[in-house]
Amino acid sequence: MVQAAHTRALLIVFSNPSSDAEEEEFNRWYTEEHIPDVLRLGGLRSGRRYRSSGVPLLPGLPEPGRYAAVYPVEADTVEQIRAVADKLQAGLAAGETSVSPTMDLSRVQAAWVLPVGEEITL
Repeated sequence: MVQAAHTRALLIVFSNPSSDAEEEEFNRWYTEEHIPDVLRLGGLRSGRRYRSSGVPLLPGLPEPGRYAAVYPVEADTVEQIRAVADKLQAGLAAGETSVSPTMDLSRVQAAWVLPVGEEITL
């Protein structure tokens, strides 16, 4: 069954704390500071964090990160995504949001994704 509701772009960010000892502070910063700061920059409607279950999709397939943040994006085109990405980058450069030293930047993976077709449901 194809659902008629319009789905817009998403920003998906996979991340890890710098160390197990910093995990509590990493989670506090990400949830209480970073997501609200990013949302205030504009272009992102909301943000929700997820934690890995530890169950692999397939044997031997590595997970991209222990945590994921998913943001619906106010964009339907690559050009609109670029505009939102520019706002986010400008906000980081201006200090309107920051990246905590408790985040392992060497392992962050992120993607701006556009829907392909309509959502399929059963």
